[in-house]
Amino acid sequence: MSSVSMKERIHTLDIIRGFALFGILIANMVTFKTPAMTDISGMVEGNSLPEGGMNAALTLLTAFFVDAKFYPMFSMLFGLGFYIFYSRLMKKGLPAKKLFRRRLMFLMLMGLVHLIFIWSGDILHTYAITGFLLPFFVERSTKTIKIWAISLLVFGPLLMTALMLLSSVSIHFMISGGMDTLENLNASSILAASVMAEGSFGEILAFRFTNEVLLILAQFMLLVPTILPLFLIGLYLGKTGMFTDIENNLHRWKKIMWIGLAVGAPIVGLAVAIDYNVFGWPPYLAVPIAGGLNTFGGPFLMLFYVSVIVLFTRKAAVEKVLMPFASVGRMALTNYLMQSVIAVIIFNGYGFGLFGQVSKTAGVLIAIAIYSVQVLLSHVLLKRYNQGPMEYVWRKWTYSGGERHSKAA
Repeated sequence: MSSVSMKERIHTLDIIRGFALFGILIANMVTFKTPAMTDISGMVEGNSLPEGGMNAALTLLTAFFVDAKFYPMFSMLFGLGFYIFYSRLMKKGLPAKKLFRRRLMFLMLMGLVHLIFIWSGDILHTYAITGFLLPFFVERSTKTIKIWAISLLVFGPLLMTALMLLSSVSIHFMISGGMDTLENLNASSILAASVMAEGSFGEILAFRFTNEVLLILAQFMLLVPTILPLFLIGLYLGKTGMFTDIENNLHRWKKIMWIGLAVGAPIVGLAVAIDYNVFGWPPYLAVPIAGGLNTFGGPFLMLFYVSVIVLFTRKAAVEKVLMPFASVGRMALTNYLMQSVIAVIIFNGYGFGLFGQVSKTAGVLIAIAIYSVQVLLSHVLLKRYNQGPMEYVWRKWTYSGGERHSKAA
């Protein structure tokens, strides 16, 4: 029940996890620095590119290459990590499902603390809830898992698109019917910008809890159908030995790579075009449809990214160059939470108060700077310890039940 040794680690997974954290940070920068949950102007007026050539270019590049691609990567790795965790414990005769549930309870606790006290974009609590479904699939055949994954990959985005369409169409008819005005509907967004940029920790906590946290907790179950298929993809890749025997699965990795690119690129490209008004659709239709298409196409581009990394890291020289990403990936939970802590200090009123004042270009540069610090800190810490501080606490929490089980036996 000790932590996984360096000889046991699959470095490619750590590298992919490190890339995922970098992409997540860039994607999250928008909601770190500007109103998110309270801003509905996009559904009414449509999305537009920011002023400045570099800002506009980075907005488009982020929309195509980053948004909805790296959370799926993180989610896929969670499903894969579950299979590795489950398999190791079963070989040792330990209660794998029981210990996994303990693991999820810790993740739920961390997610709720993160969501309530730090930042509203937390995904950990949703991962924990969705994770309780994984043990129902682990003993099923790979064919069954594949069918479920593909079915949910289609159903999840369709459900999300339908719900977003219902919401945006309702807002559109409210405004056109004179029931409300855009100014009134966006009043909370204006208030959010003021509170977040100038408020104390207590003021920001109270505002976020009322306007964001309660809303997120009320609707988080709607995300389960979009996250579970990504978990199942990871479970499928684990059960089929795609990472433990890469050389004998090269043809499958190449197939996944080309399918991911062929399906993902055109769908995501179409989503970006619709989102930024290339076709002139009314915003209340364009924004939800673009979001749904990106939710569907993003996982395919994610699989393209993963396949490329797997194929390239077969060369020792390439793997060595990418090992700094692996250091960040080995401390995934620590670094994910650290990103939020650093960002809210930079943007919120109790820190430097830059909320609403940072351009797209500056936001990307800040993300690169934060990640560079994480690469350095992770590398230094892992030279001395086997894992990060949150990973250590997580493991101690998880295995305390297993230790009692072992003593009883």
